[in-house]
Parts: sequence; C-alpha cells; structure tokens
Amino acid sequence: MSLRKGIKVYDRHIQNIKDQISINTGVSPVVNTNSDIEYYSNAYLPNMDWRALTDSEYGKISTADADRKMFNTLGVGAIPDQLKDLFKKLDLNECESLFDVPKKFQENEVLTKQINELTNVFLDEKSLERNYKFHRIARSLPDMQSTTFHHIGENTFRYTGLHIDKSSFFTPHTAYKSGNRISINISTESRYLYFVNLTLRQIYGEVQKKYTEKITSDNIVEQFFTLYPGYPVLRLEIKPYQYYIAPTDNFIHDGTTLGNREFDVTMVYVGVFDKY
Repeated sequence: MSLRKGIKVYDRHIQNIKDQISINTGVSPVVNTNSDIEYYSNAYLPNMDWRALTDSEYGKISTADADRKMFNTLGVGAIPDQLKDLFKKLDLNECESLFDVPKKFQENEVLTKQINELTNVFLDEKSLERNYKFHRIARSLPDMQSTTFHHIGENTFRYTGLHIDKSSFFTPHTAYKSGNRISINISTESRYLYFVNLTLRQIYGEVQKKYTEKITSDNIVEQFFTLYPGYPVLRLEIKPYQYYIAPTDNFIHDGTTLGNREFDVTMVYVGVFDKY
C-alpha cells in the first residue's frame, strides 16, 4: 500500500521543512527482548530504513493552506525568540535526572512567571477562541525508540509503540471532532514525531475491506498494522524550540529520542489550536 493523501503538514515559516521529514517502508510488531523496556504485546514500531522524501511524496503530505481543518492538519513552527531566550536562561540541561525538571521551574519563580506569561501570549495566537489548557511537561529519556508509556503498577511501565491518543471517548467516525494539542520542544536536541498520514476515517475504510468484525478505537491501530504493515510511516524532526500542532486523537503517531544524549523535555497544551 503506497503513500496516500490524508494528513497534511503545514509549516509556519520553516525553511526547508522537507529536510526535516523522512519516510520508511512500514512497521513491524515489537519483540520484547529488553527486560528494562517492556511493550504491550500488540505494539508496533516503525522500520528503521528511513530515507528522504521524493518530490512526489512531499507533494502528497505538504500544504500551503493556513486555514485547513484541525482534524487533518499537522502544523510545525518555531516559538518566538523572546520566549526561546527565557527557556535558555532556565537551562534545563543542568538537570541531572528527569525528576529535577519540575524543581527547576519551581526554583526559578520569576523566570517561570515570565515564561508562563509569554507562552500564554503565544498560545493565544494559535487558538482563535483561546480554548486550551496546560496538559503537562513531558519528560523522556534520551535514545528511546518510543516515548509513550503507561504506568501499570509500582515502578512498572509499559510502552505503547505507535498509537492514537484517547483524550475523550470517540469512535473512528467521530475522532475528527476531537481537539488537538501543541507540543513545544524545550530541549537542547531535536526530537522526532512518527506518524501515519491517514485520518482514522481513512484507516477505518482500509481495515473494513479486509476485517469483518467490529472496528473500534481500541483495535483499529492493531488491525491496520496487521493488514497493512507495509504502509509507510513518516518521521518529522522537531528541532529545539520548534513546536507541532496535531490532532493526536485522529492519527497514529509516537515520539522518539533515538540518538539523543540529553533528556527530552516538551511542554504540552491541549484544546483547540486552529492557527498553525
């Protein structure tokens, strides 16, 4: 199954955004061989044979339309220089563990207040109705193939691999009504977003061709990858102080920090971000 048109990438004044996107040959089921990093039994991860996009492929996934709908648009941009300078002053790179990150904000009360004020000004520009709320400061270890996990017990975590978020109840037919989120890379290294450029409705249509049982938001990812393991995954580089805006309830995705040496820290807000 070759790359189709679906989710489109819109960049906010990023030069050569094509160079930040690569493509592969599909996915493979996870084989749990590392006792320290356990995945769900039905987890899938991208194949690691990344290459640059052809012009034809880039044409299928890119858009210059700044007014596209949220449910099928992935926006990428950079935060204002003034806000970037404040994050640099905070110097999260000094943290010796992931647990030190929240303390860093708490210990720098004045600086944190300035960051919050400028962040809200920036977010107001991204949400016409100013409909959003703080979600979390996401922290991840470096050199991780997947950054999404669930806490399933005392000191026990299980990684999901490629997935859809479930911020509220929805079906494959109603996922497009969900809001979206903004994720801001405040680390010193790039992080990467894996994603399949099809909406859940598109995926439902493909799964339905070969799967006769009920398709739900709980099984649609597994069934799609079981039936179409060769559908390509895209990898988008998010450089330091860049952000992405994405409908994470409505497309398959994951994060990765492979190759990094420092902690990965992102600020995440959820709501309605309709100005990319």
